[in-house]
Amino acid sequence: MRSRKRYIAFRIINRGRVDEKAVSEAMVKNLTALFGEVCAVESGLKLEEFDGEKGVVRCNLEALDRVMIAITLIDRIGEENVAPLTLGVSGTLKGCRKKLGVKV
Repeated sequence: MRSRKRYIAFRIINRGRVDEKAVSEAMVKNLTALFGEVCAVESGLKLEEFDGEKGVVRCNLEALDRVMIAITLIDRIGEENVAPLTLGVSGTLKGCRKKLGVKV
């Protein structure tokens, strides 16, 4: 049976723009460091959209809390000091964009 997905809207607060690939790598690295490789793989973490400041990440429902913790605890992306802010969670990508004001 397929696992249910959740979409997390987030914002990266920093002085400049951050690369999409670097954000994705930082999320996976932090999730792996905190909860291990098995959890990171089972979470189904995927960066759906990112515009340099706001974005949406997808994960499995069972791993939602762990993914939100991993995102919140990111402090550096590349050479930039950053402060991620979780804007909210939705069951659909469309709902995440609409309700949370993430226009990517």
